[in-house]
Amino acid sequence: MKIRDIMTKDPDTVAPGTPIADVARMMRDLDVGIIPVVNEGDLMGVITDRDITIRVTAPGLNPFEVTVQDFLSPNPVTASPDDDIEKARDLMSEHQIRRLLITEGNKLVGIVSLGDLATRDKAEDTETGQVLEEISEPPK
Repeated sequence: MKIRDIMTKDPDTVAPGTPIADVARMMRDLDVGIIPVVNEGDLMGVITDRDITIRVTAPGLNPFEVTVQDFLSPNPVTASPDDDIEKARDLMSEHQIRRLLITEGNKLVGIVSLGDLATRDKAEDTETGQVLEEISEPPK
């Protein structure tokens, strides 16, 4: 099975100039912890709830005055929609991530979460639980 068969297509994104407060509200409203950052269609990185907490809130910065471009995590791990889902599982395990961005060239076309893999695996009686354990382990 290919990643395109289980990915969420056209995920919500933000531009680099978006105020952090707007991103936090977007995360709340969408019930997500990660938003891809796209500039003129090209993937620049991601902003996560952890980025906001550790890099904006903890140092006391004003989330209404600072923007995504200064706090995004660049060079996210990506895969192609034509890759097998085993590759998605391997990348998530190797990099200890719960969400994988799916790109064609530098264009974001989807996102796969650990939940997407688990739902698929439950239907096929395979084991994403092992990946979750590996992601949750401290880095070696």
